[in-house]
Amino acid sequence: MPLVELVALVAVVEYLVFGMLVARARGKYKVAAPAITGHPVFERFYRVHANTMEMLIVFLPALWIAGRYASPLLVGGFGALFVVARLWYAVAYVREPKSRELPFVLGMTALSVLVITALVGVLRSLG
Repeated sequence: MPLVELVALVAVVEYLVFGMLVARARGKYKVAAPAITGHPVFERFYRVHANTMEMLIVFLPALWIAGRYASPLLVGGFGALFVVARLWYAVAYVREPKSRELPFVLGMTALSVLVITALVGVLRSLG
């Protein structure tokens, strides 16, 4: 499962980078902590980071469980698709929030496949 492990770590690094971008945006747009509102571009960086955290709580367990029951190559591929879609989502959201729909849908599709794969794997193992 090295590919699944690599995808998990890349997702975590991506989240950390998004956090660093929030910190940089705080300074650039002069939004002092603990405020989470201020300049609209800062708020977009903040929302990307927060939304990614919300997704990781579903993504990481789904990735690991799906990787246990299905082809690690297939699971790693859908995991990588999720990570790439999150990056695309971040860039799109910061530039123009209305343009984030397609990468969001792509990421949610990959995430849904992982959740369903994990659930089917677990249910089959019970029977």
